[in-house]
Amino acid sequence: MSCNIVNEYVSFSQKAIKKYLQEILSQYFDQDVYDDLINAYINTRYYNMYPEVDSRLEVNIVYYLKKAMEHGKNDSKYRKKAKHMFSMFKYILYFDHVCECESVRTLIHEIAEYRKEQLKIEENQFEANFYHLLKEDLTAKQDFIDQFQDKNFTVNYKRIQTGQIFDCQLDQNVKFSKLYSDYAIKKVLNSKEIREQNLFVTYSYVGVKILQDIIKGIFKKQYLVDYVLSLKDKPKKKKRLLNMIDNDITKEKLALKITYQDYLENKEEIYELTREGFHIALILDETFAFNEETKKLLKVFTFLITSHQALYDVLKESFEVLYIPS
Repeated sequence: MSCNIVNEYVSFSQKAIKKYLQEILSQYFDQDVYDDLINAYINTRYYNMYPEVDSRLEVNIVYYLKKAMEHGKNDSKYRKKAKHMFSMFKYILYFDHVCECESVRTLIHEIAEYRKEQLKIEENQFEANFYHLLKEDLTAKQDFIDQFQDKNFTVNYKRIQTGQIFDCQLDQNVKFSKLYSDYAIKKVLNSKEIREQNLFVTYSYVGVKILQDIIKGIFKKQYLVDYVLSLKDKPKKKKRLLNMIDNDITKEKLALKITYQDYLENKEEIYELTREGFHIALILDETFAFNEETKKLLKVFTFLITSHQALYDVLKESFEVLYIPS
């Protein structure tokens, strides 16, 4: 399946939050207030856009929600509605998996009491209706993630050195007929067409992994994935593939692995990828010679990968170098 997993999930979450606030606040919902608060929320909760003020994600979110209110309209009508909406974001933190709770029904009951006491809204069926609404959305979120799982494939996430960078390798579990030799099977699996198709599977799995990290408030992990330069001759297929990872969240946590030989043969294509915001991890093979000229070229790459200890020792002072033994 080819879709931008992170974009789809964040968009769904944002629409769900608006729906919850409208349902809870009724006539006290204000679009201007919502716009100010939801931008601060999404940018902190999913994009990790602002400087951390605390190691706890929920504290950072609340801090920047308050900041957003400070910069909102300075009139009593805005302030009154902002106060109510800000109060409800305490519960959004639970509904959007930032915080855990023992009972969602207890939270919904608290919201019903707030509506009755602060908003003077009484509705007998509110708690039951809101629970059903929330349950439907939580199920839809889980179903969305689950649909990208395929028993025929798994991704092996190999930690690089002791850091938070992982090399991603797709493993296939497809059973082949005994009529085919190991040589024939390997030849097919390593063909250009199959390698290109495998990227769609890999990017789906890694996209879900990045999303799961973000949901848990983990922002520091980064992933290395393969890329096939032959896609430059198939613009529609290339666009479909890159669209899967073309969002600011995924781009910051993903680097496309490209060999030095491929770089020499496809420089403009690779520079175009970097201009579009994609990170490149350059694999320095035996054709690479380090000198002042090549040193300048390396600055465009996010990571350098080498299996040679001596080269790693030379480069590590000036570049982000990953040592991956062959």
